[in-house]
Amino acid sequence: MGLQGLASTTQRSMTFKANLGSDIVQVFKFVNYLRKPTVYTCRVDKPGAQKQGQVEKGKEVRAPAQLVDFVPETVTINAPAADSYDGTELSVNIRYEPSSLGESRAVLTVSSPEGGEYICTLAGISSAPQPKGPFKIGAKSPPIEFTNPFFEAAEFVIRIDNPCFTASVKSPVKIDGKKKLPITLTYNCLLYTSDAADDLLCVDLGGRRIIKKKK
Repeated sequence: MGLQGLASTTQRSMTFKANLGSDIVQVFKFVNYLRKPTVYTCRVDKPGAQKQGQVEKGKEVRAPAQLVDFVPETVTINAPAADSYDGTELSVNIRYEPSSLGESRAVLTVSSPEGGEYICTLAGISSAPQPKGPFKIGAKSPPIEFTNPFFEAAEFVIRIDNPCFTASVKSPVKIDGKKKLPITLTYNCLLYTSDAADDLLCVDLGGRRIIKKKK
């Protein structure tokens, strides 16, 4: 009796939800049934792009990777040999960092020449940016990182609604796509808001740092 293993016809799906300017990580799990070590490669494409490879000299050449909101944190996975018919469970972290409001989709492909191929549909839902903090600002406060969530470079306007706080970065500032910008804030203001504050060593004055994309 001859037996032949076939690729799975079941396509899984994962849903991510995050605010624009933030990210979230979920774990994709799969099983290696191969009785010897192998290497799986991870790839994320726009829907339909993974089928647009061309055949060259009898070998399929995949289309170049495209800009998507999903990134596998590991490109290759070294799988040990399965020691039973149940196989060995493996996993890869998938990071979703939205570049626009609304919904985005992509397809995750985890494959090995001998171990087979696993395909998962990735769906991301992005909502409006939300305030972060509060951050305590002192003499040596660590910088606050701001990330340009867009793929292209953009100019951002930095505005602080309290004159007691100043930023180390001049506004407007241009940030390359998906790059981080550390912003150091300093506090320098001697202000007493009431007679009761005279008995205190300091007065807690809050403020908001507002960063908007320049139109």
